[in-house]
Amino acid sequence: MLHAYLDESGIHSGAAVCVIAGYFGGAGQWGKFEVDWRKMLANFNVPMGEFHSKDIFPKAKGFFHPKNWSGDIQAFRWAIAETIAAQTKIHPVSAAIIVDHFNSFSLDERRYMTGATFRLGKLVNSGCPGKPYFAPFLQILVKICEYAPVGGKAHFFFGLDRQFAGYAIEMFKQIEESDLQSPGNIGDFAWKQRLGRPATPLAKETPQLQIADVLANLTYNYMLDAGDKMGELEPSPLLAKCIQNRRSHEDFFFNHKGTMRAALDRAIQFGQILRELADLSPETSDAETDDTAQSC
Repeated sequence: MLHAYLDESGIHSGAAVCVIAGYFGGAGQWGKFEVDWRKMLANFNVPMGEFHSKDIFPKAKGFFHPKNWSGDIQAFRWAIAETIAAQTKIHPVSAAIIVDHFNSFSLDERRYMTGATFRLGKLVNSGCPGKPYFAPFLQILVKICEYAPVGGKAHFFFGLDRQFAGYAIEMFKQIEESDLQSPGNIGDFAWKQRLGRPATPLAKETPQLQIADVLANLTYNYMLDAGDKMGELEPSPLLAKCIQNRRSHEDFFFNHKGTMRAALDRAIQFGQILRELADLSPETSDAETDDTAQSC
């Protein structure tokens, strides 16, 4: 059984990029990590409830501003990264997307990338074409479930005190109600047999969610710094440390126009769908979407 803890950065309105990121591992491994994390925070006199990565990276502010905290912020940043890296059986995963690139795709393409399904050439649910972060969220779910053992489950945790938790529960519900929940119906969806349940503990009381927050924040800032060189620019030393226990380089998704187009072109079932929909006008497709897409 796997436990995965996820957070986000950049899902707010107007964000240029958005990131879903976190870590997964066995329950026993998480127990060891929690002891190490609490000890590290205590060594720096940081209360659990005051830990927010946005106040640590890229600049110290809030609780960690020099007028409020006397600790060494650079030493604390490295202690965070080293505590994460010490957990060799807890693995990072992240998915990021450039919002404008996502929005440049057609409505049906965006619906498909955010979980819409089709039956007999017709769209039978909406996906969430107006919420770019649903695309990387779905990528993360699939990747972690693929790592779960056959017959096992991957359970997911999101911070109750974060806006993202509500969106995550909504996405789980959509998957459960869609054809994607039926393996063999459309393509190979065996990973859904391993999709467990979502849970929402308080992030301020959950060390596992705090390091998910760290990874989401560092990845978000990496994307902003990389710009057109996203995926080519080397990660910062801190980010590199936080992802050194990755299972595979393919556990990190950087979605820009080129990669999204390539993914759509590779999707055989989507090519079949496009042929089936060739006689449908965009106006018809939009009209069919309007009522259901409002919920997303």
